[in-house]
Amino acid sequence: MSQEVFEIMQNMDMEAVESQLALQCAPVLAGLKISNLLNIHKSKVCILKQLLKETNLSYYVLLENAKRVAILIYQRKALHQYLMLPEVSAFLKRVGYSENDSQKMFALLSLRYKQCMCRQGEFPHEMGLFLGYPLEDVQGFITNQGRNSLCSGYWKVYENKEAKMDLFRQYEQAKEWMVLFVSNGVDLIEAMDMLRNGHLYSVYL
Repeated sequence: MSQEVFEIMQNMDMEAVESQLALQCAPVLAGLKISNLLNIHKSKVCILKQLLKETNLSYYVLLENAKRVAILIYQRKALHQYLMLPEVSAFLKRVGYSENDSQKMFALLSLRYKQCMCRQGEFPHEMGLFLGYPLEDVQGFITNQGRNSLCSGYWKVYENKEAKMDLFRQYEQAKEWMVLFVSNGVDLIEAMDMLRNGHLYSVYL
C-alpha cells in the first residue's frame, strides 16, 4: 500500500460502511473477485443493505453477535457457477454439502461457522471456496494443515504462485483506488463503475 493511501486511511471514518467496504471488499466491488467477507458493527447492517440495493451484489449473514456481523458479499451468478463446477461441487459433497441450492449451502456454512466460533466444532475450511479461493489452494491448506505454502496473500497459495501473486497485486490496487474514491466522497455505485470500466480486471477464475 502506498504511503499516500496509508495517510488517507488515517483520516477516514473507519466506522462508515463505505470505508469498511473499501477496505474489506474492494476486489469484489471491482469485479475482480466473486465474493468477500465483510465484518461490520451490527448497527450498520441497515445502511449496508441500502447501499447494496443499488448494486448487482448480494449478501448473506453468516454470523452475528451482540455487536458484530460477518456477512458474505457476493456476485450471485458467478459464485453459484463456481460452486457448481464439477470438481468444486464434488469436494463440497465430500464434506457434507449435498444440496445444489446456494442458499441451503450458505445455511450449512453459517451453522458450521457459528459452531466453530462457539468452540463446538472445527473451522469450516470449505469457506475458502465460498470466498472464491481456488480449489487447489483450499485442498492444499487442508492437506498441509496451513503449512508449506508457496506464498501468502488473500489466502495461502499451494499452486500457480506467480499467477496468484499477480492476482493479489490487482486486489491491492483495487483497494487503493476504492479508498481514494471513498475518501473523496465518490458515490459507491460510481466508484464501482469506475473500477469495473478501468484496467483492473483479471482473467483468473
